[in-house]
Amino acid sequence: MSADISLDVHASAATLPESRWNDLVARAPGGSVFHRTEWLHAVERGTDLTPRHVAAVRDGTLIGALPNAVSDVGLPVEIPDFAAGLAPRELVSLEPGFGGPLVTDDYRPVLDRLLAGVRAAATDDIWAHRMRTLDPGTVRYADHLDARGYDASVLTCQLVLDLSRSTETVFEDWDKERRREARRARESGVTATVVDDPSSATLTEFYDAYAAMIDRVEGVRYPPEFIHALADCLGDRLVLFRADLDGETVGWHLYLRDDEQASLHHFFSGLREEHFSHHPSSLLHHAAIEWAGGEGFETYNFGESNADADDGGFGYKSQYGGEVLPVVTWERGLARARWGAYRVARRLYRTYRANADA
Repeated sequence: MSADISLDVHASAATLPESRWNDLVARAPGGSVFHRTEWLHAVERGTDLTPRHVAAVRDGTLIGALPNAVSDVGLPVEIPDFAAGLAPRELVSLEPGFGGPLVTDDYRPVLDRLLAGVRAAATDDIWAHRMRTLDPGTVRYADHLDARGYDASVLTCQLVLDLSRSTETVFEDWDKERRREARRARESGVTATVVDDPSSATLTEFYDAYAAMIDRVEGVRYPPEFIHALADCLGDRLVLFRADLDGETVGWHLYLRDDEQASLHHFFSGLREEHFSHHPSSLLHHAAIEWAGGEGFETYNFGESNADADDGGFGYKSQYGGEVLPVVTWERGLARARWGAYRVARRLYRTYRANADA
């Protein structure tokens, strides 16, 4: 029965029962580095998101968890400063990163209590709750979530390499152009290595290259405080690779050790346009895959991409031969009238954009 399950809503990662929470992450299906308290601390320190983490407890034992943060709802237009207080907001589990429920007991009553905790956490005029899940296995909860008003969608995906094969076999599955670029980079003298214990200055250098790349593609750029918070909070869970040529840095890749999922997760890149001719990205992926295999990881994750075969990022990553796995998002309106109107407007806008791009 769910009545004997108590709820805690944490407005800061600082109040989480760290050892018990991370133990739950290690035991629960779908638990990942993005659920761990270290990640939640980094998101809290390095972004302007407001935490609302929900924990379910029975007889003093933590049996369920659902990390959340309050975020503005993404809009296609800029909200003027004078109307900022009227902008729609939502609870997200979790972005940046991924979230979703962690359940180790009988999932029905535990999940129901976690969702009740979402309602309790949805203060300050929050319109909706959204869960972004790293593990496609969360479809095990599909009927239960559907019955409680959640709609599923797949707008993004991951491309994942199976590292149980030999690295030679993995590289043979690459597109010939990707193999050629890695070979040309090596032949021209580019090297790719792990940065041991990155310093603040090193992270700043990485961030400058990352910011230049994100601005070039008009993507979402996280603040430098987030990168430094990741280093401070995650420790050796954060892995930084650097590509060098003749003493000059020509590229970076930032990874997360997802030991819960036995996966090395590529999270950020720092690649300047003037260094593209040196092909650092392919060589960095090559070096990181070899390193991940030697560390015993079972998969290599290229990170999140738009689920669109015509998308440039998806097309590029797919040339490395990874399996496409969906990022399942579950969404439920909490302010019914306003959320219903927003969803209609969002659908009309997406249809307009699709027709305009056709």
